[in-house]
Amino acid sequence: MRLKRTVSMVTVLVDVPWQTEAVQTVPEESRSQGTIRMKMYVKYLRAGANIVVLLFAGLVNLLAQGSYVMQDWWLAYWAGEQEKLSSTNSSTATNGTNSTKLDLGFYLGVYGGLTAATILFGFVRNLLLFSVLVKAAQSLHNSMFNAILRAPVRFFDINPIGRVLNRFSKDIGQVDSMLPWTFTDFIQVFLQILGVIAVAASVIPWILIPVLPLLGLFLFLRRYFLQTSRDVKRLESTTRSPVFSHLSSSLQGLWTIRAFGAEERFQNAFDAHQNLHSEAFFLFLTTSRWFAVRLDGMCSVFVTITTFGCLLLRDQLDAGSVGLALSYAVTLMGMFQWGVRQSAEVENMMTSVERVMEYTELESEAPWETKKRPPPGWPSKGLVTFDGVSFSYSNDSPPVLHGLQAMFQPQEKVGIVGRTGAGKSSLVSALFRLAEPQGKIYIDGVVTSDLGLHDLRQKMSIIPQDPMLFTGSMRKNLDPFNQHSDEELWNALREVQLKSVVEELPGKLETVLAESGSNFSVGQRQLVCLARAILRRNRILIIDEATANVDPRTDELIQKTIRDKFRECTVLTIAHRLNTIIDSDRILVLDAGKIHAYDEPHVLLQDTKGIFYKMVQQTGKQEAAALLEAAKRAYDSRSRPSVANGHAESADVNLVIFETAL
Repeated sequence: MRLKRTVSMVTVLVDVPWQTEAVQTVPEESRSQGTIRMKMYVKYLRAGANIVVLLFAGLVNLLAQGSYVMQDWWLAYWAGEQEKLSSTNSSTATNGTNSTKLDLGFYLGVYGGLTAATILFGFVRNLLLFSVLVKAAQSLHNSMFNAILRAPVRFFDINPIGRVLNRFSKDIGQVDSMLPWTFTDFIQVFLQILGVIAVAASVIPWILIPVLPLLGLFLFLRRYFLQTSRDVKRLESTTRSPVFSHLSSSLQGLWTIRAFGAEERFQNAFDAHQNLHSEAFFLFLTTSRWFAVRLDGMCSVFVTITTFGCLLLRDQLDAGSVGLALSYAVTLMGMFQWGVRQSAEVENMMTSVERVMEYTELESEAPWETKKRPPPGWPSKGLVTFDGVSFSYSNDSPPVLHGLQAMFQPQEKVGIVGRTGAGKSSLVSALFRLAEPQGKIYIDGVVTSDLGLHDLRQKMSIIPQDPMLFTGSMRKNLDPFNQHSDEELWNALREVQLKSVVEELPGKLETVLAESGSNFSVGQRQLVCLARAILRRNRILIIDEATANVDPRTDELIQKTIRDKFRECTVLTIAHRLNTIIDSDRILVLDAGKIHAYDEPHVLLQDTKGIFYKMVQQTGKQEAAALLEAAKRAYDSRSRPSVANGHAESADVNLVIFETAL
């Protein structure tokens, strides 16, 4: 199997206040090409059982089919013996001697034994096959689920949710429900076809001569058909993903769509996605019908050859053998077409196994836990140090941070600003190790890259720009691991002024929230995230433009709560509104992934050529004056020595303030 990834990228220029950057669309979904290799079948079956069980299952299938054929053959043999005995009795009656009879008990006993063996082996065969294939489906689902949980965040950035849903819905549905039935049916029908050919050949051995060219023609047609239908099936699976993605995004943004009157636009887009998928699916059905017609023609030729062969050899064949051969040949008409169609269906459905297998082999994040565990109570101070940190989201993408060296002191409130694409969110990504950074990041003297991801991430709290609530109770959203008492939960809600709101809910803390918390406003969801951070009491808090989408009152409440409840924490704030970070202890200014300046807000504003000063001026005269005044008040309220030269130096090297954390 050759894996070909076709990537279609559309570049759009977006004008922003500070710079123009290229925004690229999501790459197309990869689609395999070529035949399903035997290795894929082996991996699929090995996911359900070991090699000993598989060999035993194969033996039971052969015994089940052998007993079935022997059962019919014994009837034909019995009829032939009865015919011979009748002829013998006729001659003996003429001579006046006594006639003989067949041992009815013996023939019935053998037939009964073969019938019992057919039932027993058939039951064991189906039980074994279904248990193996269902277990394989469960194993593949669990492996894909674990791989998705361990996948880097970058994977979800470049793969829309519809692609993931498609694999967990349609593909897993095929593997879980349809493939076991089709696979089992194909094996049974394939063995029955072999039995028909074997019986016909045992009666008329020379029939194998015309069968060989028919077999060659069949293999040619099957290969020709599968070359098309397999890729059409892959295309059908791939064109299904945009349908899921569009439907999911439309449901999530339903209020926005209705507010802007864009229902018709989204309906047309959905129809376009659905039409494309329907075209691929209809094409798959038509190719299957084309193949079926040609298979029926081949079966007709085989039945005709068998019938004429019996006529030509009528003097050499007994009636039982002829009847067995003709009855088997006639059954081949429908059976052969069905068997070949099932074999094609198996290969087409194996594309779903192929797609699931692709996700089971995704690149994984670093281990969740390592042998090196952090000290008890770590981090106790909240000292964060970047030592030559460079960062990129994948191995084949350019770095977005370049050799950062800076220190965030314990209990310090640091604002992080910069132009679009400067690397603000990338700095947070490096801190949480959403991808592995180069260089070293220390937290209270411990190198974060030596720790497991769980040990690292659970010791830092984050309030994201897009608040995330999960389907479940309010209690589970605040305290998913039941680590806090009801009193602590109510206290946290009171701190963010949500206690009265939750008390009015029907089930209070046990009230089940809608998907993504849609029964709460954006501001309320943001306050729930803030309450969650209060409960965790971590020494490091990251705020990623948390107030960008909330109203001024909620913004003021969040800022006040952060000042009061996280006074003893190190707080890193990515700023969208400059007024939220103008009173910070220091401001980190990033530019193109490098540190441009790092100092107190008032000091940075003395440099009229600096990026931070220009950003303040772009807010407008009145707002800029207010920001300058707020920075001056915050500066005067602190007791500290004056800064030499009265202004901050712009950093033409990466090291602005750096102290060793060891």
